[in-house]
Amino acid sequence: MDQRQRRILGQPLSIPTSQPKQKRTSMISFFSKVSWKLRFQKREPLKNVFFILAERARDPSAKKRHMAMRNLGTMAYEAPDKVRKHKKIVLDLLVYGLYDPVNLEVIHESMKTLTVVLGKIQGKGLGSFFIDITLQTRTLLDDENDSLRYSAFVLFGQLAAFAGRKWKKFFTSQVKQTRDSLLIHLQDRNPQVAKACKTTFRACSPYLKLKEEYSFQSEEDQRNTKLYRQLSHYHPEILQFFYANKIL
Repeated sequence: MDQRQRRILGQPLSIPTSQPKQKRTSMISFFSKVSWKLRFQKREPLKNVFFILAERARDPSAKKRHMAMRNLGTMAYEAPDKVRKHKKIVLDLLVYGLYDPVNLEVIHESMKTLTVVLGKIQGKGLGSFFIDITLQTRTLLDDENDSLRYSAFVLFGQLAAFAGRKWKKFFTSQVKQTRDSLLIHLQDRNPQVAKACKTTFRACSPYLKLKEEYSFQSEEDQRNTKLYRQLSHYHPEILQFFYANKIL
């Protein structure tokens, strides 16, 4: 990925900046939000709004794709009922942005908007989108960019609450594959990421419980138990949390 993108994307969580480019981006964002509010106030046919967003979400210009994801977030705030009614269209566009092949800002904006949208629909009717969102979000938990990691942990924790019976088995397998990341980032270099990870760890803890019918541990479980105790040496409250939730 472009290192310049990573630097710009990482700044909100760590380094204040006053770059002219960011000011221009903020102004574009402001006018974009105003524009979409006016569209809703004028009650422009919703099919026209979605048609415009669908075009922008697939536009060759990364700026337009990024703005499409942001406008979907504006829609979720300004017209949550419409988003709930047309959630399949909204989710399809956001998942498309989540898998953007080249631009980190598009991916980041998609994750932030997905967090808002999932909250508005309470995780209902996700269908196979649940798998798509989970798989991509999991790959971003270890990203070198602080902002991406933070948003990924927030979204992953939200998915834990919405897995339900239908996706419980699938999500359990994903959490087990993510176990090392969850433990490592409890001590993330960025305090905000570490805090988000801790919240997500709690949300995922039911999926980490060892099966009672097994009277032995696999090599992987033994390795992770050792890691738990190493971390707990520095954070005693973590060990208490493990035992309280029967993770160890």
